[in-house]
Amino acid sequence: MKQTDTESIVHILDDVTANKIAAGEVVERPASVVKELVENSLDAGADDIKIHLSDGGKRLIRVTDNGAGMSRADASIALKRHATSKISCAEDLFRIYSLGFRGEALPSIASVSHMEITTRREADEAGTQVVSSGGVAESVTDAGSPAGTTISVGELFFNVPARQKFLKTPQTELGHVLNLINRFALSHPEVSITLIHNDRQVFKSSGSGRLEDAVLTVFGRDAAEGIMPVRGTMGPYKVRGFVSKPSYSKPNRSGQYFFVNRRYVKNRILIHALDEAYRGILPQGRFPLFIGFIDTDPELVDVNVHPTKIEVRFVKEWDVHTLLAGAIRDALSSSSVAPDGSEFLPPAPVEREHGGIRYAPRHSAPETHSGVLDLEAFRSALAARMDLISEPGPAPSMPPPEQNLSPQEAMPQQSSDLLKDAVVLAQARNMYIVAQSPAGILLVDQHVAHERVLFDRLAAGGDSRHVQRLVIPVTLSLGRREALVLENKLEEMQSIGFEIEPFGKDTFAVRSVPAMVSSKNSGQVLRDIIEEMAENTSAKRLVIQREGILAAAACKMSVKAGEHMSMEEMSALLADLAETSNPYLCPHGRPIVVCLSNRELDKMFGRL
Repeated sequence: MKQTDTESIVHILDDVTANKIAAGEVVERPASVVKELVENSLDAGADDIKIHLSDGGKRLIRVTDNGAGMSRADASIALKRHATSKISCAEDLFRIYSLGFRGEALPSIASVSHMEITTRREADEAGTQVVSSGGVAESVTDAGSPAGTTISVGELFFNVPARQKFLKTPQTELGHVLNLINRFALSHPEVSITLIHNDRQVFKSSGSGRLEDAVLTVFGRDAAEGIMPVRGTMGPYKVRGFVSKPSYSKPNRSGQYFFVNRRYVKNRILIHALDEAYRGILPQGRFPLFIGFIDTDPELVDVNVHPTKIEVRFVKEWDVHTLLAGAIRDALSSSSVAPDGSEFLPPAPVEREHGGIRYAPRHSAPETHSGVLDLEAFRSALAARMDLISEPGPAPSMPPPEQNLSPQEAMPQQSSDLLKDAVVLAQARNMYIVAQSPAGILLVDQHVAHERVLFDRLAAGGDSRHVQRLVIPVTLSLGRREALVLENKLEEMQSIGFEIEPFGKDTFAVRSVPAMVSSKNSGQVLRDIIEEMAENTSAKRLVIQREGILAAAACKMSVKAGEHMSMEEMSALLADLAETSNPYLCPHGRPIVVCLSNRELDKMFGRL
């Protein structure tokens, strides 16, 4: 229908709808609400913050602080869009001193929840209580209250069911909140932060003001004992914090925290500086722990480039890069802890019990006394080669099988039959096994191939009957998040050969390990398994299934990319791979074998 000159299709959205749209940018899950409320508490000068959650925050989020509080007039307008006490004009956006400043958090959260604000300033005789539902204020009344502010958020997304159904399990949402609380505890060690979930205290920082104490609370004693200070100055920029010694590392970047003027940020320049400083010191796939603060004039950093304020830009990015990399190098060079990599090497050569065969040290071939290959002996040796260099980055999700085919002609459906007839030709880049089969040339990723073999053995329960009792139990001191995950999975860990018992707060005693894990490296292997479990629960679900535990264990115990393998070991691995349930995909969904068919080879060389 044709529009007339007097008709208008452009209209102004009502406040409730506008707030719901804003909530879509600010409020993703309960952790988003906690972030905004805790930032307000910190900006109000609080040094004691208590967070209560019910059902991971889906049913209730309550944040109580002892900050400055609000007057009745301020509390009455706090739920209006763009109401803020932290900036007054556009120029203030380029000199931000507070964590929050946009004035959208409270109205956005209120628009998708039942909210109650109770607040009082120290000088006021009575406090104020504001009650709203779906962003509409229902009452503003006097209320008895200690100095400070309490904000309760109930039934998050009750009026936006499309958003509510995308929330995960309570334990998964709790995992996201814990990750967030870790940041606040590290960035504000002078503030005592308590997290209570379903009436159980799951986190508490001391508020001592010592960053070392915050590191101990967040990462555990083992990490706190493995850090060294980092300090440096260049012009208007200062860096301070802690970095781990080469003897302590993690299989991912989960232990790396960057703060700019005490705001947690993600910045590629800072990450690159850390990597450059550690280049050549840690093996591939290992990452240092780092808690670093960049302090500078707010006018030299732009924090308003992302709705969640997690990304920032520096006026002189490479000055910051040079400062950070140099300060970390200075810390490493002055620490007298020059790494030799020994903590990442497999056990020293030992006599194997099968056929009198010694399996080789790294970069040399095994010796045999009979001159005849004993496959069982080499399989045993292969299972024992425990390097700790993990694959970098998270494992990809399981793709459809057809997406894992090589760019060349796809391999036959019965890849196990193809593997049984394969003859090993060489090892490429200490990463890939090159083999010949009747169908063509095979390229096999040695890490994921061994991962598949170990996964099937663990899933079958075979290795749970072959455990190694430790003469001296290994003690693990974990961070709160990792400890919570392990507490819930002690029975499953024992089913694959790890006998673990609680041994005090966030500390566990390891009394036995699978026989395929060397006692020398058992602590690091187990720590990496727990780390991957914790990462998977935060990224996907906290109730990680047994298959996820088996996949993590198989990954961390398998031969790694970069490790030399002998011809006999590679042959034994391919023979074992052919017997697995799925020699085509590893437990994480990565392809194991790529086939360059005879036909493709002939076409490449003009023979067809």
